[in-house]
Amino acid sequence: MQAGAIESFFGWINERHAIYRRRARGAPAPWTIDPILEKYKFTNPFRENDRVTIWMRENFTNPNEDRPHGEIIFNCCLFRMVGTSEFADAHGWVREWDPDFTKNLILTRLSEKRRTFTGAYIITNQGLKCSKAEVVVDRFLTPIWETQNDLAEVARTTQSLQALHEAMRYYKGWGGGGFMSYEVVTDLNYTPVLHGAEDRYTWANAGPGAVRGLNRIHGRDVKKGMSQKQANTEMQLLLEEAPKYCKPHVPVRLVDMRTIEHSLCEWDKYERVRLGQGTPRSRYKADILSNDNFKKGTVE
Repeated sequence: MQAGAIESFFGWINERHAIYRRRARGAPAPWTIDPILEKYKFTNPFRENDRVTIWMRENFTNPNEDRPHGEIIFNCCLFRMVGTSEFADAHGWVREWDPDFTKNLILTRLSEKRRTFTGAYIITNQGLKCSKAEVVVDRFLTPIWETQNDLAEVARTTQSLQALHEAMRYYKGWGGGGFMSYEVVTDLNYTPVLHGAEDRYTWANAGPGAVRGLNRIHGRDVKKGMSQKQANTEMQLLLEEAPKYCKPHVPVRLVDMRTIEHSLCEWDKYERVRLGQGTPRSRYKADILSNDNFKKGTVE
């Protein structure tokens, strides 16, 4: 690992979390003097501080934590497959699955141009010739509902994020690079389903952005591919360095493999801007992201 790159990576974590803390204290914008972080939008190092995740915990998963574990798994899948708090609020928690209700709600909201699917990631039809509502409900979600108890048993017997992630990859819409199933198992880590997962600090699903970040850390071509095994080995080495490089305002005890994996992706975006290799899609608009609608997460 290259010392300068490691310092830059953890420097991103330190400053991005400092931005969050300044906003949490109600400080006025600008919340940083870093010109890149001031101009462009980067998500929090800690996922539990992201706005949509905060809403999900407060209004969706936490109030239903006493429900059967298979039901919790399904509802996390439903939430992330559509991906907006506005839709989840309109739809509500599912105890009895009514596919037609969900499809009609999606179609109605889309026709009325109301916020429905998230813009943070793209849900494709995967080549299926039917509406997005049909694909999501009939092909991606219904099989999860029908086998929810099987997935709950995997979680119960393994208490492993990786094991449940592996089990979900055989479902259409949840396999491939494993992004969507990774979102779900991360959510389940904060529910009774996987609260005791033993691999929170040893495993993460490295996406393309995290792989690019690891390549930058090691001075390799950013386009060089790698196996999940290699990526996890390298991410674990970074996690071990966290106490050395994280500043006191960053709660090192809460820096886990998800924090490392996600921060590598965001830091790669940061480096692309710094090196003139590209820019993120979204600008960080302080006038829109005012403290009036700021919600505190659980990681201070």
